[in-house]
Amino acid sequence: MILSALLAGAPTRVGFTLLPELAAAHLHFDPRLSQIANNLRIIEVLGHGPALLDQLQSNPSLIEPQVFPSADAVATARQLLHEQGIDESKPIAVFITQTSPTQRKSWREDRFRAVAETLHRTHNMQIVFAGTASESPAIEALRAGLSFHTATVAGQTSLLELSAILGLADIALTLDTGPMHLARAMHLPMVIIAPAWSPAVEWLPLNNPRARILKNADLPTAPSDEVTVPEVEQNLNELLALYPPRTFAYRS
Repeated sequence: MILSALLAGAPTRVGFTLLPELAAAHLHFDPRLSQIANNLRIIEVLGHGPALLDQLQSNPSLIEPQVFPSADAVATARQLLHEQGIDESKPIAVFITQTSPTQRKSWREDRFRAVAETLHRTHNMQIVFAGTASESPAIEALRAGLSFHTATVAGQTSLLELSAILGLADIALTLDTGPMHLARAMHLPMVIIAPAWSPAVEWLPLNNPRARILKNADLPTAPSDEVTVPEVEQNLNELLALYPPRTFAYRS
């Protein structure tokens, strides 16, 4: 980007680069901050004052992404959940269990099943699986091993409709994948199973009380079983205590 700005003749070139001589002001990446927070440091260099930057960094909610589904998207989401046998008056958990085959992000099927069974037994939680159409076979295989009825919206929604479904849920268990960011934008409490090889500062919701990131950062590569079922269940239970099911006041 810096090189593009130079070739375009931009008089102000600010950012992170391996060639600081090309930039009017060169920033060093701060590993203590998220990718978003690091990028916002450019605001100060551009002369908009440290007060704005301090305000943004002291209040993470100000830099969290947000999505606002339309009334039609919400209506479609509700109809889809109803058709799948989901009762909105009862707790709902969304499971995002699949991700791109080009990324090494996974958790064992038996562990997802174990957590689903516990949530259903202890919290009367309904489980809705989300994903793409291509992920449906793997989701169906996982659902087939459960002892109770579940729902799936994999491949059946637009992004806004999926956002609306996430907004109607109470909690999520998710891999570090695209729909996780929609859940984040809908302020949905969630436990994220992230791979060790992916630095948490790369877009994961740091310092967000609604998000619990579970990973083994000591491993250069992540085995599929790096996170245990008790760890996940403990964090889900803590989030459900902080944000009780079917209470939507915290979504603001």
